[in-house]
Amino acid sequence: MHLSAEWRMSQYPTFNLNLATKEGKDPFLVIKGCKIVDGQKGEFVSWPAKKTDEGKWVNHVYASKEFVDAVLKVAKDAKPSGKQNEDVSSDVPF
Repeated sequence: MHLSAEWRMSQYPTFNLNLATKEGKDPFLVIKGCKIVDGQKGEFVSWPAKKTDEGKWVNHVYASKEFVDAVLKVAKDAKPSGKQNEDVSSDVPF
């Protein structure tokens, strides 16, 4: 299986996790809206979730520790470096 991450850089950066049978193939599963969060016990993947009427958050995805570790590595390697909210309009020559 091949994992890749596509970052969506905004005020609250998220990434889409793509799972494909092998590199170069179209993904058979895409999980949108994942985040890396720095918690009390270190970094973890925050999966897409929904808040219930009772105020409890329920994840849409559950994964093993080994899978989460692989996702963290792929996502961190794919994250763009440099200024995240860089204004490129000043580079326009008119």
